[in-house]
Amino acid sequence: MSDYDVHRRSLLIRKHLGRRGLGKACLELGCGTGKISETILGHVGALTVSDISAKLARDTATRLGTQWMQQDVCSINLADNSFDLVISSECIEHAVDPRKALTEMFRVLRPGGLMVVTTPNKLWYPVIWLSMVTGIRKFQGRENWLFPNQAAKTLRAAGLTDVQLDGCHLFPWQIPLAKKLLPHFDKMGATLYPVMINFCVSGVKPMPLQASMAA
Repeated sequence: MSDYDVHRRSLLIRKHLGRRGLGKACLELGCGTGKISETILGHVGALTVSDISAKLARDTATRLGTQWMQQDVCSINLADNSFDLVISSECIEHAVDPRKALTEMFRVLRPGGLMVVTTPNKLWYPVIWLSMVTGIRKFQGRENWLFPNQAAKTLRAAGLTDVQLDGCHLFPWQIPLAKKLLPHFDKMGATLYPVMINFCVSGVKPMPLQASMAA
């Protein structure tokens, strides 16, 4: 795991959390070793970390002093409308069905709540496939990538509103001098996301019509 990659994705997530972050009960799905969890801890309210691996979720929660639970992102064992914020970074591409994962995230999000998801762009999948075939990349798990427009379309169909797309990493950070150049392109992520290695999709779950009229 690249510290540079984690840092840039964290900045991207926090940028979108700025829409409505602090003071909200937050669920992070696919926390893994907690690298992203660490960076969002002070930018949300009560954080609950989760992962398909109970050990990873428990270890992360113990280290950070948060709540934890074991969850399969394609079948989240929670009631509808459970959290004000739902965050996930580099998780859905390892799910059996990434579209199902997105709709499950939307389901457990409370009306008026925000979800922020980052994941690799399918445009770059051939590069990863080649790196795995040649043994450069050691990870050999499931890889189900989406294009940015596919993720946005899935969430809009589920009912998410004010959907925004963004991105980071215009080219691989492993290239010499890339880490000095890439941050400048990341500033244009809202425009360049279709060709970036990682993209972010965020949006708001609408309030019920009756509640919004009363407000």
